[in-house]
Amino acid sequence: MVHETAIGADADANLRALGDVITAAMAHYHVPGVAVGILHEGREHYAGFGVTSVENPLPVTTDTLFQIGSITKTFTGTVAMRLVETGKLDLDAPVRTYLPNLRLADEGAAAGVTMRHLLNHTGGWVGDYFDDTGAGDDALERIVERMVELPQLTPLGQVWSYNNAGFYIAGRVIEVLTGQPYEAVVRDLIFAPLGMTKSVFFAGDAITERTAVGHIVRDGVPEVARPWPLARAAHPAGGIASTTRDLLRYARFQLGDGTSPAGARLLTRASLDLMQAPATPAGSANGATGIAWMVRHSGGVKLVRHSGGTHGQ
Repeated sequence: MVHETAIGADADANLRALGDVITAAMAHYHVPGVAVGILHEGREHYAGFGVTSVENPLPVTTDTLFQIGSITKTFTGTVAMRLVETGKLDLDAPVRTYLPNLRLADEGAAAGVTMRHLLNHTGGWVGDYFDDTGAGDDALERIVERMVELPQLTPLGQVWSYNNAGFYIAGRVIEVLTGQPYEAVVRDLIFAPLGMTKSVFFAGDAITERTAVGHIVRDGVPEVARPWPLARAAHPAGGIASTTRDLLRYARFQLGDGTSPAGARLLTRASLDLMQAPATPAGSANGATGIAWMVRHSGGVKLVRHSGGTHGQ
């Protein structure tokens, strides 16, 4: 049974103090709206602060959609592990096993890159590559074809460098192995079994829900950031819009035994542990990368985390 508590006047002192910190930070940074969700000792705590848009304001609630940006990468990693457990994917097989026509600027990298390289950011090519290849089901296929133009900056597998573009290839592998568009696979393998009923990829789905828009700040005044959605090709790297309630369902799964709320086995705990184990050093600020997750220790406590940012969110 899930117990929920609002972070407000009736909450305990620690939660009220957190609410005070949030409202003060919103004023300092000119942030129009914030949603917070905390899972602690089996109890969920929620709060919404401010509004969804300075132009068309609605109060932020537990079920307000926000773009979660690169937190989506952990969903891509989770889908990959589901495919590993069903025998469809080998993390250490060359990607050309699944995408035989893969071409990159460096032929050695193209021939040797594996799914593990993609998910732990060690591909070595330019990673901050964003392009709009349309809204069709071929968006990922087309952007992967264009990646042949990206310079190889470091040898494959030797240097960690945050790489959005690697997740385009990972998403395309998922499409080829399942025969479905990437978004449909995430919906079927993660959203649906975990009960993440509000989470979406497409603006056309988000428009029917209470949705926060992004904002940028000019001279201390927040303005709506446009456009709202990412290009479809970027979905495996950062395309999900979700709510605090849905994300806590996802957190419970990542912290649990690998079963869904209905008791269906989605992953073994061993696979979740592998995702959350430090494997590739990622600099002092990040610690290390596991399978899509960032992992570090602070004060003797293991932190498994991922942040995300999009245009104004």
